[in-house]
Amino acid sequence: MAGMAEQQDERLRQIVEENAEIRALMHQQSEADLTSLHRPIERFAGLVARPIFIVSCLTLFAIWIAVNTDLALTGHRPWDQPPFFWLQGVVSAFSLAITATVLVSQARQARLAEQRADLQLQVIFLIGQRTAKLIELTEELRRDLPNVHNRRDEQAEILQQVMTPDQILSALEGKGPEQT
Repeated sequence: MAGMAEQQDERLRQIVEENAEIRALMHQQSEADLTSLHRPIERFAGLVARPIFIVSCLTLFAIWIAVNTDLALTGHRPWDQPPFFWLQGVVSAFSLAITATVLVSQARQARLAEQRADLQLQVIFLIGQRTAKLIELTEELRRDLPNVHNRRDEQAEILQQVMTPDQILSALEGKGPEQT
């Protein structure tokens, strides 16, 4: 009994590893699709997406303002007098760079999400086809076994039919089969 449980645990571990390998391959493919322009943008997006980035920026801005204000109060000439024209320019340029980075990264992520959605859809159709075939084989086996009562199962008959993408789309749009 313990040997069978160990075999099941080993098989489960193998399945998990196979799935992890598939995920790693998908990640490698998405990384391979990056152009030489996308790579630095993605790195910058990763940097900008961290909370420490916001804290660092706010700290630098506060230091900028404090140093310039202190210079003005002590009679020295600050490099950026209030209302801090140069700081506004730096913040604006940084905002433009961050906005462009986010848009480029989001466009790439949207393409990856679309690819994953297509893959999921293909897997779902394949699972539907396999399930219909399993139901068909089970029903055939039930009819062939002499000790099992032969009866008509309407639900099994319906589930044996593989849905086409058009049928699924019509169902999602709220149309019945007779309206298509």
